Amino acid sequence: MTNNNLPRKLADARQIAAIATGFSLPFSTSGQAIAVSIFAVLALLTLDRDRFIATLRRPAAYLPVALFALILVGVLWSMQPLSGAIRWVGPYAKLLLIPLVMATAFTPKQALQIAYGFLAACICLLALSWAAFLWPTGPWGWFKAPGVPFKDNAVQSGCFALCAFALAIGAMRIWVQDTRRAIAMIVLALLFFADIFLIYVSKTGAIMAAALLGLFVIHAGGWRRSAMVAVAAMIVIGIALLTSPQAQRRIAEINSDINANSGQTAGGETISTASRLDFWSKAVGFVKASPIAGHGTGSIKPLYQSMEATKPSPYGQATPDPHNQTLHTVLQVGLIGGLLLWAMWIAHARLFLARDYASIVGQAVVLQNIIGGLFNSHISAVTQGMLYCLAVGLLGALVRNAPSGMTGQKPQTTSASATASNNAA
Repeated sequence: MTNNNLPRKLADARQIAAIATGFSLPFSTSGQAIAVSIFAVLALLTLDRDRFIATLRRPAAYLPVALFALILVGVLWSMQPLSGAIRWVGPYAKLLLIPLVMATAFTPKQALQIAYGFLAACICLLALSWAAFLWPTGPWGWFKAPGVPFKDNAVQSGCFALCAFALAIGAMRIWVQDTRRAIAMIVLALLFFADIFLIYVSKTGAIMAAALLGLFVIHAGGWRRSAMVAVAAMIVIGIALLTSPQAQRRIAEINSDINANSGQTAGGETISTASRLDFWSKAVGFVKASPIAGHGTGSIKPLYQSMEATKPSPYGQATPDPHNQTLHTVLQVGLIGGLLLWAMWIAHARLFLARDYASIVGQAVVLQNIIGGLFNSHISAVTQGMLYCLAVGLLGALVRNAPSGMTGQKPQTTSASATASNNAA
């Protein structure tokens, strides 16, 4: 290998690592960590310094860095010793990937290859999930939950909702040029969408899917098409909920969950909704005690432990996670951190104001993370947070490559993206 072709080899290896990262996201936490670590090293080795500096001048890139820096500094006033507090910096370290990926010069074709890696993994999960539903007596004892072969239902439903949205929007874009492919994409999108409501209904997953459905209706084009999409989706949801014993059982659990006050069923099973309400009500008191700078990084569990003697948690033990991203940040680094978090979300939403394909999918990624963050800590979560950071970085790189991509005007790369999509597919 000569010095002349070394950058090309490193760029090719970086692309392979990026595809492997996308493929591993729905499958394996350890595989995801290995792949993204390799990608990050290769991205740093191939980084254009001037491009990176220019990227860091944009709010969409420097606000994630600022939030991470605040979390890092927050160990100085943590309720835990430094060795314990520093561990809680890790869940926010993935924010540093946003400017790194955004500064990487991905072409539309390379971005599609990474997206296809993620889609291929989700299709494998979808096939296993439907196989378990149609053949319930099959060899599925190794599944994490009914219809959920890997990770958990929150991860799976979030990945499926994003795939359904991207496929449906893509189908609308190529309907005239390639009707057969568009129909196949719509069928696959409906299978993803139905799985969320048919196999194992998750409150957060269902809400996120419904939000993305609403966003799709907005972008479907014309009130007739929007109405057709909405009616078709409601029919799919209705059939799924009426015909699936698993879904009906889950709905009954959710209903008893919502009506529970003690946080436990008669049999002693912990109730998630009641637990969340308990977490949130206690968190409000913690925030009032130290509103500006919070209690320090890693202090969430000690805070809840301090209440166990007088007001024990329905969860059964002190939680290290209040199941709300804003509270997760504010409890540790105060309202300053909360403002940075929401400023980051707003900056990312503004990044994708255009109506080209990359921007519309970017809107879905941001909307999904904000809504998921209301019920879970989706930035600090291993998979949901990684998916958000990588997707925002990748889509942001595409938008930035457009001549007016960062202004909110319609980028000029739409046709190029469509061409790359057709070629790659």
